[in-house]
Amino acid sequence: MSNFPPTHCPYCGTELEALDPPTVHRCRSCEEYVFYNPTPGGSVAVLDGDALLLVEDFRYENQWKLPSGVLEAGESPAEGAVRELTEETGLAVDPDELTYVTNNAVEPDEGKHHANVTFAASRSATTGTVEAGSDATDARFWTPAAFEASDALFTDVHQRRFGSDSLSWLVEEVETALDGV
Repeated sequence: MSNFPPTHCPYCGTELEALDPPTVHRCRSCEEYVFYNPTPGGSVAVLDGDALLLVEDFRYENQWKLPSGVLEAGESPAEGAVRELTEETGLAVDPDELTYVTNNAVEPDEGKHHANVTFAASRSATTGTVEAGSDATDARFWTPAAFEASDALFTDVHQRRFGSDSLSWLVEEVETALDGV
């Protein structure tokens, strides 16, 4: 699997022929098929009362998102989402404590495709102290009122992933998922 469409055969190095772009390619030399599939990722929305845990994306000043990232080899979506939560915020939660919220596909960069699964957990199900990790410049719980009163924004990718820039809407979605358990 590649984060960007393949151009050369990983087996022999020959330039690939696109059979069904952007997904299916074939090598004319060794006749192997090469597939370009989305990169899987996971997110965890941690709710504490009416406040949602967000991280400031290290790439963009004052732009926020759910703790999230790309799965590593061998991880389930829940395991990867929990690892990312811990790396970005210092909080940990048992993957079995997660509740499914939604899944979606987004193109974070042109030609790069991600498929993401978002889970939820209540703050009481987590352990640890909130502290921004190496790939976040800040991590904190935001109420919708505080977020809207600030100059903070959601990242462009976050907005495209959820189709909304409303923290109130996202909190409601997470509450609904957690209440359904």
